[in-house]
Amino acid sequence: MQAVFSRRAVLAGAATAAAMMLPSGRSLAAEPVTVTMAIQYGYAYLPVTVAEKLGLFAKQGSAAGLPGLTVKIQKISGAPAINDALISGSIDIGAYGLPGMLIAAEKTRGSIDIRGLAALVAGDNGLYTNKPEIKSLADFKPTDKIAVTSTTGQQGLLVRMAAAKAFGEDQSRRLDTNMIQLPHPDATSALLTGGTISAYAAPHPYSDIVEKSPNVRRLFFFSEYLGERVTSGLLASKRAFVEAQPQAAKAIVAAIDEAGAYIRANPRKAAEMFLESEKSSLDLDETERMLKSVSEEWGVQPKGVMSFGSFMAKAGLLKAPPAKWQDTFFAPVAAGQGS
Repeated sequence: MQAVFSRRAVLAGAATAAAMMLPSGRSLAAEPVTVTMAIQYGYAYLPVTVAEKLGLFAKQGSAAGLPGLTVKIQKISGAPAINDALISGSIDIGAYGLPGMLIAAEKTRGSIDIRGLAALVAGDNGLYTNKPEIKSLADFKPTDKIAVTSTTGQQGLLVRMAAAKAFGEDQSRRLDTNMIQLPHPDATSALLTGGTISAYAAPHPYSDIVEKSPNVRRLFFFSEYLGERVTSGLLASKRAFVEAQPQAAKAIVAAIDEAGAYIRANPRKAAEMFLESEKSSLDLDETERMLKSVSEEWGVQPKGVMSFGSFMAKAGLLKAPPAKWQDTFFAPVAAGQGS
């Protein structure tokens, strides 16, 4: 039987079809956006883990007009591997330390333009020693080795900045020959056994592990010694991603911000999530205490960018310091209260 359509129904159907089509013929109904992100191991990346487990990326995606936003997270060991993945385009967002991001930002300015997307944590580091005779930086002998992950990474630069304060700006490299590069687990073991090293620049949770030893003593926290807390972990991306997916970038920043607030308010549940995501020498109670002690470290606004940038320029790691910290981060973080 031949169907009969009213003129009103036909016009209504045509209007609906037209409203659902772009000039190219594609549907206006946006396809769900998938973002790829690579992070490393360690407590600094806990906001990413919390955001994933609580569904905060999808929640903030919906709020930003992107229902179905998916963030695929992979863990990669080593900052160079993450940097290569971001440059090659195999990931959209990568985890960096502040020094690595500043170097990448300077090298890619005017090309792919890597910048920070959101800070994760302004994690503190302590300088620990297993030698009772070492009471200050002046007590280190040439044979006393200080473990850092890299002489040009966060811990190595903090040691240099401390040397500059202790002995004068022209003496920032005075302890360079004392520094030895070791991964955090190896440095922790070496300090506790008292073998190859005399000191260790340790972040959480490794500082919490060594502090339990009666044979180890903290000389100082770098934030107290230098008078400033510095962002240690952050997320970075390329301009092409931020411009192509501004709502996704905004949603991810909002999810990380919400995750930081959750960690502050629910340290035990956050500790459970951390221990579920990776191995640790700390038990649940110890991890909870650690998260309580660092509750003010979480935040998407960066800290110490200008201090690190200026020091890195003097050390020859940057051609010039950033004119302002906002030049090294994308919006919306660049519009906030960083330093």
